Formats: sequence, structure tokens, C-alpha cells
Amino acid sequence: MKTFFTLALIAAAAALVSCKKKQPENVPVPKTEPPPRTAAAVSTAPVFSQNPLEAPGNYLKTTVGHVKEAKAAKALFEKTALNELKSADVNNTGGN
Repeated sequence: MKTFFTLALIAAAAALVSCKKKQPENVPVPKTEPPPRTAAAVSTAPVFSQNPLEAPGNYLKTTVGHVKEAKAAKALFEKTALNELKSADVNNTGGN
């Protein structure tokens, strides 16, 4: 019985040693080439000033007449935000 366990132990040790991953004979070395040179990116888009008096004419024509609509949209946004805050209140159960 002892010989059986001894042989089994030797066989298991041999199996573990034989399963070991073989080391590569020559390790690959990455190439050290300089990165290719590229030209600096240059934008060809026109640059607009932030001054509204220097804005393009179409922009001023299409936005100046909509002041009332913008104020109404702002009021609606603020009302909606206030209602959302009220609905998140844990102490307010809605009265039911």
C-alpha cells in the first residue's frame, strides 16, 4: 500500500513538472523607431467674435424677434424644475 502511494506521489510530481510552461528561448524586443512626423492641425473654419454687434446678419435677424418666446420657455422651465423638486420631497405625501 505504501508503494502505491509513493508511486502515485511520484507520478503526480512528474505530471506537475512536465506541465510547466516552457520559457521562450529568445525574448522578443519591441522596435524602437521614432514616431512619424505629422504636420500640425490647422483649422480652416472662420472665427466669429463673441460681440453680438459683430454677429452675422442672419443670426441677428432670426434671434432678435423671439424674446417673448424665450421668456415663456424660461418660465416653463423654471415651473417644471420647481414641480420636480416638490415631487422629490419625502415629507409631502400628496394629500391622499
